[in-house]
Formats: sequence, C-alpha cells, structure tokens
Amino acid sequence: MRKTLIAVLVGLGVFGLLAAGLFRFYVPSRVEKTPLNLDITQVATGPAKLFNAETGKVEDVPLRAVRKVLTDSAASDSKVTVIEESLCVVKDVDNPPMPCVDSHDAQHRLLDQTTDRVAADRKSAESSNDPRYATNINGDTSATHTGLTYKWPFHAKKVSYKFFDPISRQAPDARFIGTDKIHGMTMYKYEAVIPTLDLPIGKDIPGTYSDTRTVWIEPLTGVIVKGIEVQKRNFPDGSVALDSTLTFDQASIDYQAKQAKDGRNSLRLVTLVLPLVLLLVGLAALVGAFLLYRRAGGNGHRAAPGEPAVRSGATR
Repeated sequence: MRKTLIAVLVGLGVFGLLAAGLFRFYVPSRVEKTPLNLDITQVATGPAKLFNAETGKVEDVPLRAVRKVLTDSAASDSKVTVIEESLCVVKDVDNPPMPCVDSHDAQHRLLDQTTDRVAADRKSAESSNDPRYATNINGDTSATHTGLTYKWPFHAKKVSYKFFDPISRQAPDARFIGTDKIHGMTMYKYEAVIPTLDLPIGKDIPGTYSDTRTVWIEPLTGVIVKGIEVQKRNFPDGSVALDSTLTFDQASIDYQAKQAKDGRNSLRLVTLVLPLVLLLVGLAALVGAFLLYRRAGGNGHRAAPGEPAVRSGATR
C-alpha cells in the first residue's frame, strides 16, 4: 500500500512540475491573442469650432463620434484578426439617434461617416496588408495600413509605437509619455502627433489637417481604455473649418476598463496563478513521496516493531 502511495505521489509530483512549465512557457503563446468576437461601440464627445457654410461663420457646437469595432470572424484566422470599423461624427444636438443619423437628416447633423477594414496580427497587433484579407479605407483597396490600429500588443512596453491614422493614412510615432490610474489599474499613456499637412477638408475643398491622439493602454492586454483626439482642419488661408476635442465618454471608459480587467485576470490566472499552484502541488507531492520513502527505510517497506529498518540481502 505504501509503495503504491509513493508511486502515486511521485507521478502527481512529476505531472505538477510538467504542467506548471507547460502553463508558464507554452500556454501564453496560445492564449495571448486578440479575441475573434469583438463587438465594441466606443463613444467620444466634446466641444468643437465648426465653420457653417450657410452663415459663413465659425460656431461652437458639441460633437459626438461613435466608433463600431466588429470582428469579421469568417475572414479572420488563427494568426490574424480582421476588423470592420465604422465611424460616424455628428453634431450632438437634439439627441441624434445611435449610432448615426441619416445622410438626409433634416437638421444637417451628419459631419463625417467613414469605414476602415484592417487586418492585424493577433499577438503583436501590427497591421497586415495581405490581399486575402481585403483591407480598405472607405472602400479604397489600394490603401495600406501601417503599425497599430485599434489595439496595442500584449505586454506593451514604455516605448514608441507606430499608430495608424486612417484620415491622413500616416502612422506617426505614439510616444510613451507616462502612466495613470484608471479603475485602479495602471495605464501606459501614449501620444501620437500628426503635424499640419496639406489634406482636403471636404470633397474638392483644399485645406490643412493636423491631429493629436492620446491613448491610455492597459499594458498586459493592450486594450485602449481611454482616448482623446484633438483634430484641426483649416482652409488654405488658415481660417478654421473644424477644431475639435473628443474624449471617450465615461460609459466607454468603464466598458473598456472592464474588458481590460477581465482579460488581465484571465491571463494572470492561466500564466501565473495556475503555474504557481501546479508547481507547489508538484513539489509537495514529491516531498511527501520522499518522506514516505525515508520512513519506510528506503525501499518502500515499513519495518515492523523490533525489526531492523534495513534487511540483509541474505535469506535463510
């Protein structure tokens, strides 16, 4: 019976150590991937100065931007996720419907409506321009993506990352500029600046464009928890066409923070907690087997009272 128990403990110990190593060094490469079921609505609001073509004046108006991020699961695979993103920017007047107003809205509240189909590596979050994923910007299949788009990589570092802007189709450096706390979690803060460049501000309307995006990233999961975008569009003479500052609303921040926290807890359970528990169980089992072996005199047989713990090899 004792020999059987020792064998069971040794087996359990070896299994625990092997499983701990498996969960610590192999499993992370399998679980640290962008999910293939994203269905996210992000809302950003804020003030803007907007040129009114009817009055010829610049007006102060509140804006609302609604971004829908949806995984094309059929086009995605084990290594790459394909995202369909749509963005609608409206004048936030008289409670416009979600996610967007009709293009024939009687109050002329629709300012911009765009789409972006992007493919990205599920681990590094880097863009992929493989033709099989049919990426495009507003239907333009000649457009190419560079760097990060709607997510940071797992285990984000305090370094600069290329952060793609679908309007200018440039990917400026998003520089690490510090840390903040959101919902008790430490966030890495990055800032990407596109300096003033010549870019049409409307159909056949020349002008200039500049943009500054600041994002707060949960570093383990790479989730963008909060974002602020300052965008300026000017006519060739320098006068204002649009000057806006849009910030994730609190509901969007809360939702993204929950996604980050749930993802972080799941990753830590699989890559840290389970390996540690398995390691401790394995070591405890091996120590228990060793102690039983010692108590049995080194051969798995427990000596009877008065009997020597170690027998002679000769029998009579």
